[in-house]
Amino acid sequence: MNRVWDYAGFAVWFVGLGYIMLWLADADDSRALSPTLQAVGVAAACFVAVRLALLAVARWRGRAGGGGKIHPARRADVAMPQTRPAPPRRLPTVKPRRHFGLRGGPH
Repeated sequence: MNRVWDYAGFAVWFVGLGYIMLWLADADDSRALSPTLQAVGVAAACFVAVRLALLAVARWRGRAGGGGKIHPARRADVAMPQTRPAPPRRLPTVKPRRHFGLRGGPH
């Protein structure tokens, strides 16, 4: 379901940016669109503007970087203990095949 929301968000974002570019270019053909397409374009453009404003506010408030707080263990002046990673687990062994497909069967 997440993929559906991602695709829908991309489609609305794409339509909104396209309508904004159409409006900025002030193309004469944009006035020839039906009222329904005009409403969809305006709604998508408003979605893009609100989304950009929310992203800007979130970044300004410092939420985009994890709350703006630095974890004490992540600071450069704190030495972190060096630990060795655990060795990777070995894959289980499989008995090799003695035959493959129809070998040794009736011809």
